[in-house]
Amino acid sequence: MNKSQMAATLPTPAKKVSSMRSAKKMENVWGYVFILPNLIGFSVFTLFGIVFSLVMSFTDWNLLKGFDDLTFVGLNNFKAMIGDIYLKASLRNNLILLLVVPISLVLASVLASVLNRSIFGKAGARALYFLPYVTNMVAIATVWQALYHATKGPINAFLISLGVPSDSVPKWLNSSDWVLIGIMIILVWQNLGYYMLMYSAALQSIPESYYEAADIDGAGPVTKYFKITLPLLSPTTFLLTILGFIGSLQMWSFVQIITNGGPGTASYTLGLYIYRSAFETYRASYACALSWLLCFIVFIFTLIRWRTQGKWSAD
Repeated sequence: MNKSQMAATLPTPAKKVSSMRSAKKMENVWGYVFILPNLIGFSVFTLFGIVFSLVMSFTDWNLLKGFDDLTFVGLNNFKAMIGDIYLKASLRNNLILLLVVPISLVLASVLASVLNRSIFGKAGARALYFLPYVTNMVAIATVWQALYHATKGPINAFLISLGVPSDSVPKWLNSSDWVLIGIMIILVWQNLGYYMLMYSAALQSIPESYYEAADIDGAGPVTKYFKITLPLLSPTTFLLTILGFIGSLQMWSFVQIITNGGPGTASYTLGLYIYRSAFETYRASYACALSWLLCFIVFIFTLIRWRTQGKWSAD
């Protein structure tokens, strides 16, 4: 074979480019084929619901009437929120329940630091702390309702044994003054194990040489905790803070099980109010509007996260 014949059989640059483009297109096609089931599921069960709820929030949709006589009411559902006493009570309670997050984080960071040392039984202790987080919610509510019983509950019996007058012990879930405190205690107890597990994982990434250098400088345990441990746990603290705030704002099922929003509106949350508006009073369009209010609040927290992400990132 002479040189001219060999040159004719070699692929030209144009053919190479065309072949590469064809392979790239096929790669993209197969990529979309593989993610198509997820895209369909997302479109049907998530995207459609989001768009549908947004459209319905501008109507007077009632679940009992269905779509018969459905009319467009503009911003009336959003305007109705201004004087809604149930909404105000829900937002106030949600704001108070946000205190669960910093309390849980402080306790979890301290416990994780203690259990990170070589102490006997730390693996079992971690498992016990994490157990409430994976326990059935109904079971937790049932047990704590018994513990909080005003007259026969073990907690009040213990307080009376310490000398507290029987008529002065808290009524817990039956008292408007104590119900949120009672719920906050349960939530701290429930979330503590998860936060502690996250902190324990973060502590494993802190080089031991930092603590050895601090020992040489004569630093004590408290100084090392505030000067070394806490600063290096900042990214984990930041992540858990945002996740905790979002979870607290969206909470409704646990409150519905343990107090059903009572007494009165003392333990109402925005999530519970959305549920009741849709499925008890059948004001579905107003529930959609409330859902978008909740979405906006969560979006604000998420926006804060992105704005301050660089400040909290580990170098």
